[in-house]
Amino acid sequence: MVAEWIVPLAASGSGALVAAAATDAWTSAREGAVRLFARVGRRREELAGEWLDEDAAAVEAVSGAERERVRERLAAVWGVRLADLLAEFPEAAEELRGWVEQTRAALPAAERSWVQTNIAGRDVYAVGQGSQVFYRDRPDD
Repeated sequence: MVAEWIVPLAASGSGALVAAAATDAWTSAREGAVRLFARVGRRREELAGEWLDEDAAAVEAVSGAERERVRERLAAVWGVRLADLLAEFPEAAEELRGWVEQTRAALPAAERSWVQTNIAGRDVYAVGQGSQVFYRDRPDD
């Protein structure tokens, strides 16, 4: 079972990451994300950089509502990638938290409101851009 803190922290990281795409905060955000994946090995570090470049280009290629839809899709993907990373390397949690704070602080004001993190005890109900996402912590049987 994945530790209950992993999913919300990964979601926080993925939200900050995709919010930084197509902003002046991107270079620093990208470098921090690549650094996180470097602990998995050189090839994963290179892949993370390639994925990030492709994803930033996808965000930059569109605007308005379509940009938000692209960011939502990318946030889901990066949430899984970061959750997998944290499951394998839980000691990366503090580095990720610091990187998220630094990235959020560097975002333009308009992009800060895009990042949404919801952390609760057992159930989380969140509405973002008209979609409701429900996470339930499942007790061990």
